Amino acid sequence: MKVGISAWSYRWFFGNGKMTYAKFLDEVERQGADSLEIFPGFLDEERVASQVKRIAKKAKRLRLGISSLIVCNDFARPAAAERAEQVERMKRFINAAADAGVRRLNTFTGYHVDGQDPTMECMRVIDAYREVMPLAEKRKVLLCIENHSSVCRDADSLLAIIRAVGSPALRTNPDPTNFCRGYQTGDDRMRETIYTETEKFAPLMANAHLKMGTFDAKGNAEFVDVARLIRIFRKAKYTGDLVIEYNGQGDPREPMAQGIALLRRLLKKR
Repeated sequence: MKVGISAWSYRWFFGNGKMTYAKFLDEVERQGADSLEIFPGFLDEERVASQVKRIAKKAKRLRLGISSLIVCNDFARPAAAERAEQVERMKRFINAAADAGVRRLNTFTGYHVDGQDPTMECMRVIDAYREVMPLAEKRKVLLCIENHSSVCRDADSLLAIIRAVGSPALRTNPDPTNFCRGYQTGDDRMRETIYTETEKFAPLMANAHLKMGTFDAKGNAEFVDVARLIRIFRKAKYTGDLVIEYNGQGDPREPMAQGIALLRRLLKKR
């Protein structure tokens, strides 16, 4: 497995103008990571294709991979016109990724709206994915659903969506701690959900997130057993990117270095 960094980790730096994607690529190289993940909030939506190409070109020069391009889609919107816009946006991202040589998109389901029937919201998500998957298959881009959004939070529901869509290009992107909201303040019994849900979700994985924020004196991430997650990923025969998402509020550089060191140490063990 390889170690990646999500641009989302540097959101405060991007937000205050201290970071650009050119500088972020240099930071990924400086940290000694293998790859990066592109977050769309730091792109100009009108120029996604050209910007992703530019990022991919520099990444290649630095010998860095691109784990995925995040889409942040919402396929559960009640209004048909809004869902149609989301479908067209997804198609633009598929083409932008394929043209730049990026082979994975990180995708969502959508967000629950008060008063809406959750079953209907799930069906909207399925219908939208059915519309975009032929293009994804044609362009050889994998769409990796993350357990991120409020529509279908658990592994079983997300896997049911994938089965209903029926495309080999629709895979999973486990973000283990997302299965346990409030995991940093809960107890070990509550956090067990992280691992039981990830075990269900991992067999179809084609990308992975690992949220880390603080570390103990031995260099282990607090509140999450990263070694146990790596064992789950290995059992699923996953060999791709482990993308670190720094979920703290301060400067991400030192915690990112700690996270990378932890993954390097654990990946050496068998």
